Amino acid sequence: MASFFLKCFLLVSLLLFGVLLGMEQASKNMNHMQGREEAGAFQLKSASTGVEAEILGTSLTREDLKHKQDTLENANEFNVLGDLGAALSRWLSSFIQAVLSFVLTIITAFLSLFQS
Repeated sequence: MASFFLKCFLLVSLLLFGVLLGMEQASKNMNHMQGREEAGAFQLKSASTGVEAEILGTSLTREDLKHKQDTLENANEFNVLGDLGAALSRWLSSFIQAVLSFVLTIITAFLSLFQS
């Protein structure tokens, strides 16, 4: 039995290593086809206006990030569905807890009849 698990573990490990190696090779070849020499999805560059980040080919500056942060801070949306789901979840949890408590009380009372 132990040899079976060892063989399975080695096979799964070998397959996982093959998948990771294939993903790395695919990433290198995609970068080569796109004409980029830098590897990775996230790049930092020093620009004349400061540090500039590039994520998957999209350039981001400090002003872009400040604009997005201001937009998120000003967005005071009321999530009706989220609040409704939370209320329903609380109600359903308390209902199931009450039902289980009732059923377990009945089972305990029923089993106590047989102890005597």
